[in-house]
Amino acid sequence: LEKNIQALLSGVNEPLGNKLLNFIQNKTCSRFNIDENLNIYDKTHNVFMYENLEEEINFFYQSILEKTHRYPFACIYGIGNALLIKNLSKHYKHLFVFESEIELFILALSTIDLSEELCSGKIYLIDIKEERVDIQLLILFDMKDMFEYLSLYEMFVNNVYYKKFYEDIWHKADELCEKNIKIVIRNLGLNLTISFQCYSHLLQNIPSMLGSIPFQRILSERKNKFDNAIVVSAGPSLTKQLPLLKAYQDKAVVFCADGALSMLEKEGV
Repeated sequence: LEKNIQALLSGVNEPLGNKLLNFIQNKTCSRFNIDENLNIYDKTHNVFMYENLEEEINFFYQSILEKTHRYPFACIYGIGNALLIKNLSKHYKHLFVFESEIELFILALSTIDLSEELCSGKIYLIDIKEERVDIQLLILFDMKDMFEYLSLYEMFVNNVYYKKFYEDIWHKADELCEKNIKIVIRNLGLNLTISFQCYSHLLQNIPSMLGSIPFQRILSERKNKFDNAIVVSAGPSLTKQLPLLKAYQDKAVVFCADGALSMLEKEGV
């Protein structure tokens, strides 16, 4: 626990680190406890968090990985006993873990050493009761290796226990993330739905593209006319690159891969 708290206090999440430190100095866990098998007991509802700990952790591990294959990040509500979090963290650049119960933070961080992952930014712990949580999320989602992938966002839940007893709270966390993602994207001058529209239009038009466009004619008409080709795709940095693209457009053939076409036409490319 001490190593994990020191990692948080090192600048990773000082408000949470101080909150945990204050708790262990002045209080004890009264609602939750953890047994030798790392199963957590909820005294309020008189239930264990896991009916079959190993099977349930493995099920959610596989389920989340299948839905986030090669994703750079994932968001999970509930820290649980931290075993699932530890196992999943090696598959992502960033794993965002949301929790509302200070005692569950204490028990999980007393059980599993996450200090290395916390210090490296591999795991971010977010206390949704923190009054400045909006600012924290804006900073995290606006990171250089994050904002380009925000359209992949989805909130996953750690286990069945959280789904049953914390449904309203994890929905609140989900709404909190979506709200701040919209702010980040709006500040970039992009529409939140643009990426989904691009994917949708591409998939809808593939059958007609393959069925009606004479590909050989395109090749014969354009063959050897240009030495260079530029492929353009919509993204946060496209606006900054448009002046350079416009300057060199006569020296290459420009292929527009997605919904960036209207933006190029507007700029006279």
